Amino acid sequence: MKKILLCGSIALLTLSCSSSHDDDAPFDNSDPSNQNVILPTKMIMDGIVMKINYNGTKIISMINNINHGQRIEFTYTDEYVTGIKNYENNVLESTVEYGYSNGRMASAITKEYSLTGTVQNTVTFTYTYTSTTEISVKKQTNSGAAGSSTINSVFTYSNGNMVSNVGSGTGVVNGNTVNYTEAETYTYTDKNYPFKNVKGFDKIIFNGNESDGVSMLFSNIKNSLSSYKGQFTNTPAGGGTATGTTSHKYTTTFNTAGYPSVEDRQSLDINGNPTTSAPDKFIYEYNYQ
Repeated sequence: MKKILLCGSIALLTLSCSSSHDDDAPFDNSDPSNQNVILPTKMIMDGIVMKINYNGTKIISMINNINHGQRIEFTYTDEYVTGIKNYENNVLESTVEYGYSNGRMASAITKEYSLTGTVQNTVTFTYTYTSTTEISVKKQTNSGAAGSSTINSVFTYSNGNMVSNVGSGTGVVNGNTVNYTEAETYTYTDKNYPFKNVKGFDKIIFNGNESDGVSMLFSNIKNSLSSYKGQFTNTPAGGGTATGTTSHKYTTTFNTAGYPSVEDRQSLDINGNPTTSAPDKFIYEYNYQ
């Protein structure tokens, strides 16, 4: 499974909705078919089958149906998601820690770990609500000796979805100052996104990382994505500018309830044409089909 970089919490408390565990992966202790809302119960990502487990409408985990050491675990405090852990072969790869204030997300901290458990990279998001359609975001990255950066952005929303992210900032890479800019745009369908009814996800701010195919699922977006485009530059203090563009187009088949059943994400070239690479494929099953 692709490396999952999520936005969130490390003060990971014992799930109030599940028992604690040691070496055993946390499995479901309730039946999603008893819920009166639609919940995804299985996600197949590029051929990897992940079973999705719940307590009520609170998500407990996503677990590889063959290799239980590959899993994502979720932590709640009351009704809020406060943490996410990502494991590969029972080795902790990343954690996410969420902080809230007055019922809204105030911060998100992501940490990536080496195989020995050392923190290699930390990304901290701090959110300031400036209007009903805009959030000011400070993104601070610390990769130790490899460098650090601070980028200030504005997330703009329409119909409950983040439609753009525009930011700039500076960083230090190998002792050299680098200036950054980024501009991202998102478009959506008028249909639901798979995890719409999971408890607490409506509070998690989408951090803009759609490239891993997973972070966007654990967030407050309302509808399924239909396209994404990101343009990035970095300019060292000594001169010269490096630019990059990332684009995706989503082709989605929806079930009769208006939730994605099959989703293909195709990479596009700089001119907006499909590349020769095979699209990423996501397949979903739900408690109600």
